[in-house]
Amino acid sequence: MLVVPVALLAYVVEQVRRRRLREDYSLLWLATLGVMFILSLFRNTLLEEVARIMGIAYPPAAMFVIGFGLLLLVMLQFSIIITRLTEQNRQAAQQIALLNTRLSELEQQLKEQAED
Repeated sequence: MLVVPVALLAYVVEQVRRRRLREDYSLLWLATLGVMFILSLFRNTLLEEVARIMGIAYPPAAMFVIGFGLLLLVMLQFSIIITRLTEQNRQAAQQIALLNTRLSELEQQLKEQAED
């Protein structure tokens, strides 16, 4: 239970170091893995107490429920980011189309002036 969070934590840090993952995107991953590591480290006390509060009889099952919930938060964060980027892409495409139209009009005007 300790190896997986530590290995994933090292992997996320390495991806940030290699600039394959931005720091702001890695924060939720690091927080998620940190929670999983702490729960794994204190599984005889903290994890059992959390499982009891959640009403789960088997503490490792509580770990999976918590991990699943944290992964849902990560997916929600990325859904928000994707939605924002999609809107920005749409606006950029519209601006490019307007600029292309304006450029075509100006080229046509220059062509007409050159003919006169």
